[in-house]
Amino acid sequence: MIKFIGGAVAAMLIAVIGTLSVVTFSRTRSLETRVTALQKQVRETSGSVSSLTESVAMKEDRKGDPHATPHWGYEGDVGPAKWGESFSTCGTGREQSPVNIVGPFEKAEGSIKLAYHPMLLKVLNNGHTIQVNAEAGNTMTVGASTYELVQFHFHRPSEELVAGKPAAMVAHFVHKSAEGKLAVLGVLLNEGYDNPVIKAIWSNAPESQTPETTVPGVAINLSQIIPTNLDFYSYAGSLTTPPCTEGVTFYILKTPGAMSRAQVEQFPFKMNARPVQALNDRRISAN
Repeated sequence: MIKFIGGAVAAMLIAVIGTLSVVTFSRTRSLETRVTALQKQVRETSGSVSSLTESVAMKEDRKGDPHATPHWGYEGDVGPAKWGESFSTCGTGREQSPVNIVGPFEKAEGSIKLAYHPMLLKVLNNGHTIQVNAEAGNTMTVGASTYELVQFHFHRPSEELVAGKPAAMVAHFVHKSAEGKLAVLGVLLNEGYDNPVIKAIWSNAPESQTPETTVPGVAINLSQIIPTNLDFYSYAGSLTTPPCTEGVTFYILKTPGAMSRAQVEQFPFKMNARPVQALNDRRISAN
């Protein structure tokens, strides 16, 4: 009798242990499945966080990079024909620059008066042109409006055409009024003699992209590049580079300046001119 009870108890213990083993195995498998799922979720989340971090880092890098995407240039997939894809005004604007200057002309109001003084040379290569930043106190007055010279830069060949013909290059003198309005004085440059202003700029201009450099002891006198005859053509236009902002008044001098053929060839950009744009309903005036 005692043996029978002992055997029954042993059988019951074995059954209980078996049941507990099944339950424990089931729970263990369930726990392993949950752990595996959590590990996968952590990996996916880490990957998302990593991607987001990289994306933010790239955006931060682009903020400090003036030539970050959207990139633009003068040829191929980043050329003027593609600018409108990244800069809408370049494609849809109705008052875009440059233009072909051709008559009949309306009568222009006022005349140009320049008050430029010799300035210390501050030059840079922005990746698209050679630019000279102006010191304060250089002004252009047209009629009742006065603008301060901000900078000037160069395009090869000239962006503006006169009766369908370009000049070898053009210098664009960018001015800004106290109200924030922009006015560009354009000086067409034909091949001729060595220009002392061009010589000073080219001798100190970096061949690759660099920030502004102030050249000690080198001053330039803009009267040596701007003609004394300030008769002009004028029209309402835009920046000739992205984002092609409109509301810019252009004054293109009728009398060209000069620079030598060698100086034209020394310009580090072989071509950096936007093609002429449709005039649409605009009229060109002349004095």
